[in-house]
Amino acid sequence: MKIALPLVALLTCSATAALVHHPPSLVYQGSPHRRPGEPDYTAQDYELRCPKSKDPRKMTLPAITQELDAKGKATNILECWEIDNVVPAVEGIEGASLVGWGAFDAAYQYDFHEGFFMPPHPAPEPSLVLMSAGVGLITVPSGEVLRLGPGDTFFSVGTDGWQTAWWSEGTRVTDFYFKDGKIPNHEAVQKTTH
Repeated sequence: MKIALPLVALLTCSATAALVHHPPSLVYQGSPHRRPGEPDYTAQDYELRCPKSKDPRKMTLPAITQELDAKGKATNILECWEIDNVVPAVEGIEGASLVGWGAFDAAYQYDFHEGFFMPPHPAPEPSLVLMSAGVGLITVPSGEVLRLGPGDTFFSVGTDGWQTAWWSEGTRVTDFYFKDGKIPNHEAVQKTTH
């Protein structure tokens, strides 16, 4: 079973994670049918970005989170979260800031020795994720895609909904599970559209 992915999204990555809505057409080649529950990703085509915070004491990062529908069912969504635990100047290190993430219960590093598609799954635990190598695409049910490259950091806290993920060969991702699931204070901020 082969998966068709948008080549343009795989060839472009930046030092800043972007929320991208490409029509990835996650239709399985060789099968005319969609998997049950697979959303139609071809409805729209637009690119979203998290804005840079104007306050040096804050930082904005992408977040895979969730919202509940009227029946209480969780759906994973993408947001931009502004955190306020940044020290804007570090004594003795010119031009650097410091972020206090708090405590972590565990950390796991994933090394993908070949390209890999992860079918729909929730985040195992609320975590901060750091990508140190490769290219990744994380898709939520709305069809929005979080495109990632080396150095990108994001929150993954959608533990009741689902997302899919594709990782290129040579990708290295480290999940830092927040201690007792405690997520840093944050505020959802407006995403911009291109």
